[in-house]
Amino acid sequence: MIIPVLIFGADAPQGFTDIPWGTSSEEARTIIGVNWQRDPVEDEFPGELNVTVFRTNTDVAGYPAGVRYYFCEDRFFQATVFFQFDDLKNYDFNYNVYRSVNEYYTVIRSRTLVFVHQIYDLLRKKYGKKEPIFKGLDPRFAFVKLDAYVKQERWNLRYHPYDFYQRIVTASYARWDFPKTRVIFSVNIAAPEKRFDYQLSLTSLDLERYVNKRKDQLRMQGL
Repeated sequence: MIIPVLIFGADAPQGFTDIPWGTSSEEARTIIGVNWQRDPVEDEFPGELNVTVFRTNTDVAGYPAGVRYYFCEDRFFQATVFFQFDDLKNYDFNYNVYRSVNEYYTVIRSRTLVFVHQIYDLLRKKYGKKEPIFKGLDPRFAFVKLDAYVKQERWNLRYHPYDFYQRIVTASYARWDFPKTRVIFSVNIAAPEKRFDYQLSLTSLDLERYVNKRKDQLRMQGL
């Protein structure tokens, strides 16, 4: 199954795709129309919260991705899309050769920026010129510091390509706030650790407040 390119609702998002916040897991599965599996990520939540998580593998906006659907007391409250760039993890290069490392960096940079701009274009088509709130670096400029470093140290890096490889690390984060939903887009890259995390998540603000309140209540029981 392919989720439509415009992955939000017709107006400000009040759910994910065609699944409104508060939908039961069985209703959500019926709407999606595909089989899904329970995901052990639910272990991140206290058992008393009664959070269950289901996962599907699909395409989102033309990219392979895994989608996790979160339910608290069988009410849908969050969806997280994990885009898969496994080719960057398995890229064949030699980190002891400057030309090879520089080529790898160029591929990472190009692939990431194309992807980021495609996501922003989709959001812009849906919400006009609404700009996100940034907690960290704007994903559109995730490589500014690295580019400056490479330009300044290019001569030295030719003799120390492994140092260059170790510096291919960047993280960025953008947030859009709507009356019922928070949208977060994040990019987290650490080439030495083979980490290429590109995530898009939507969360129900009302149900998130409920989940956090229940968490606080459970913590207070131990005082």
